[in-house]
Amino acid sequence: MASEENNDNKKSFFETVREIEEKEKREELANEARAAEEQADREAKERRSYEEQLRREKLELIKLKQGVISEEDIPKEEKIVKEYTLGERISNFFYHYKYTVAVCILAAAFVTFLVYDYVTTERPDVQGMFIATDYNMTYYADNLTAQWSSYAEDYNGDGKQIAKLYYIPAGYADEDMATMYLAQSDRTKLLGEFQSGNTIIVIGDKASYQTLGTLDGVFTDMRTLFPDDPYAEELGYRAAGTDFKTLLGYDDMNDSELYISLRNPVKTMGMSEEKMRESYDRAVNFLKAFIADHRIDAGELPPTTDPEPVEDEYYGKYTEASENG
Repeated sequence: MASEENNDNKKSFFETVREIEEKEKREELANEARAAEEQADREAKERRSYEEQLRREKLELIKLKQGVISEEDIPKEEKIVKEYTLGERISNFFYHYKYTVAVCILAAAFVTFLVYDYVTTERPDVQGMFIATDYNMTYYADNLTAQWSSYAEDYNGDGKQIAKLYYIPAGYADEDMATMYLAQSDRTKLLGEFQSGNTIIVIGDKASYQTLGTLDGVFTDMRTLFPDDPYAEELGYRAAGTDFKTLLGYDDMNDSELYISLRNPVKTMGMSEEKMRESYDRAVNFLKAFIADHRIDAGELPPTTDPEPVEDEYYGKYTEASENG
């Protein structure tokens, strides 16, 4: 019984909404019809007035030709010159040129915004991404800017030396809708950074690199840049071989699995290989100068942990055995 009452309530609610919509529609149509009728009346009056004027002028012309009247007898139309106040002149100007004024205002606002954005936006000369999933990095990433910036040159010519570290985690654990949304947002940011070609320095662990598919051939073999250095490996330079976490002020950070890596220059959607090569050469000089001053003797570091095989949507975990047949 209660269900039937609920159905009735729902039905009456929707009927009420429909009636309101129909009433508003009728009123709208009535207003439009009334406006159209008033417009037609105005146009009819103007047309009758114009026709009457033409009739009088034609009649006067006939009389003039027949000699009934002379030119002096034809009443001259007096032109009334109205004096406008300053306010009326301004109002009249905006009435006639409102669209031009609006476009000019929007254009001026846009130019002002571009100038303000150019002057105030921080434009790093060198930038890096920290992508290992460590949510505390949200609070520490900016701490490295001051220390890093002294090793960067003013490549963009804005009179400032800025080297910036951004934290964009490679992925959240997709446990609920909120983290799924954040994960998608982060993946979009990372994809944008990798496609732009501006960010050469990447700090992460093997698991993060595997998530992005960057374990093979994406990064420079650090042994070619730092020969005979025990902290230089194929994937990157071991962060634990530097005072990296001390500079961050993040004493509890586990840096034993972290690599400071450099992306090999390639053609991306947003940058040519030649242009990315310029950014790469700057990043190499920057990293060499930084490590020269901040390398520490951390002793023999344990090997980093290889990540678990990636889950395949159809076949489960991907392994060498499945690859070989």
